Amino acid sequence: MMSAKVQFLNVGWGDAHLIELPSGKVCLIDGGDGVSSPVQDHPLSWMNRNSVEQLDWMILTHIHEDHVNGLLDIARVKSVTKAILPYEPFILPPEQLVQERGDDFTKRVFAMLASYLELVHVLSEQGTEMIWRSAYGSSEDSIVWSEEGVVFTQLYPWHSDPLPAFDVLFEAGTNSACYEDDYILENTAKFFELSNHDSSVYRLSFMEEPDSTVLFGGDLLEPGWKRLAQRIDIRSSILKVSHHGLQDGFNARILSWIQPKHCIIPISIIRSSAFLNEWEELRSNTDASFYLTGSLAPGEKLEIENGSLKVQIGF
Repeated sequence: MMSAKVQFLNVGWGDAHLIELPSGKVCLIDGGDGVSSPVQDHPLSWMNRNSVEQLDWMILTHIHEDHVNGLLDIARVKSVTKAILPYEPFILPPEQLVQERGDDFTKRVFAMLASYLELVHVLSEQGTEMIWRSAYGSSEDSIVWSEEGVVFTQLYPWHSDPLPAFDVLFEAGTNSACYEDDYILENTAKFFELSNHDSSVYRLSFMEEPDSTVLFGGDLLEPGWKRLAQRIDIRSSILKVSHHGLQDGFNARILSWIQPKHCIIPISIIRSSAFLNEWEELRSNTDASFYLTGSLAPGEKLEIENGSLKVQIGF
């Protein structure tokens, strides 16, 4: 069996994870916030450094700026063969209403949602095959791709799982003619707070090496993890930690369900300082090693041994 490779990029407070399939195809999960600096990478920069002109798979776990912005940057200048996106296009509240009546936060959420719709449009214009993640919403239809014994599956959400963020977005958009302006604006802003509950979770596994697995947790919060752990065995050797290591997505209960050997936390060094004490306490509940994507200087790379799977953190 040919090996696959996973690289966790340092995109600051955000997610961008690359899988190189045995065939050489490239799968990108999330794109970071779109900022590139001497201390923060960008998946588009990675593609340019490695002379990659095409993404074979582009995957967005949920709609937040630190996941979607970098994908839009890539879609504007690179070819994308297939994309898995969380929602079919939806109706936004009237922009004039948001600009006239919305506060700064509501305007920010509106711009974020508009960026997602632009991503859908740009991909459609270039002929990308777009797949709504609901296509993988059951145990029978969870495999995204399989190659040379390497399997990539969607574990969450499935059809029975709640999508509270989408529910309020749907109400705000489709019922805009039926409700007061304040209701529409409130629901638009509420989407941001609920979006992590809608986050996708994916697993990379090896048929010949069942212990060499990677769980990409998106930003799923504890209620979703509990629902997922009650449904299937989610033990994995490597965990891409959810929600930047905050307690609502990374705690002793979640660790007990996953039992990872390695935990990779997508966060910058500056923003990690507020959580160091919490993470030290967590270490008493696990033998897992903790890594921060932002802990490496530009040009530095850290490799984690995981059977035939090559795992790398850094630029």
